[in-house]
Amino acid sequence: MELVLMRGPDVSCRVGINNGENLAVSVHDTATLHRQRPCQQFLLRYSLLLLLGLIATELLTTRIEAAEIMTAYAVIKYNSREQLKTFNNKVQIRGNSGRDWNSKETPEATAGIQISHLIIRVQKILGMHPNGLHFTITILDSPEQVQAAYYKQYGNTVDFIAFYSPGQETLYFAANHLRHSVLAHEIAHAVVHRYFEKTPPAAIHELLAQYVEKRL
Repeated sequence: MELVLMRGPDVSCRVGINNGENLAVSVHDTATLHRQRPCQQFLLRYSLLLLLGLIATELLTTRIEAAEIMTAYAVIKYNSREQLKTFNNKVQIRGNSGRDWNSKETPEATAGIQISHLIIRVQKILGMHPNGLHFTITILDSPEQVQAAYYKQYGNTVDFIAFYSPGQETLYFAANHLRHSVLAHEIAHAVVHRYFEKTPPAAIHELLAQYVEKRL
């Protein structure tokens, strides 16, 4: 495809686009170099606008594909609405009134409500309400992605479907293999980590997290 962007008696400016990828610019001037300058300036401005447009498109696409939900206790990072729907369907947390949180709200609102509700329940079960509790929850698609994240941080091969990283204060889990008891277990690790000035030994951490699972 070729676009004629500027034409005059002795000069024309053409932009050719091949397969939507390659941009070719040509200046056709039958007169002097002096007459080429307006065309060259126009092409420079056009190229800058095109570049800005491509950058804006890339930023917009990235934001859609990787988004965040802010809640009182956590930042939830996810890749798509479908991922959130999978999470909401797997967890299915109900409040004290028996209301199904997944019935009316958007996937984003439902996920935020369910996470916040579960964090409050975990704190109540433990009797621990650490000041400034706030951590990151990263939703991944599969156990393999969870295991790859663990290997990247610790260099060990595991078969986990979820884990909490104290160093990053981040909880990772696979949306398609999730149960609310598993999520509560990992949230308990985050709560215990923030509650004590000096974090307890790993065995105590695990006992407290298992206690939460049994009391849900």
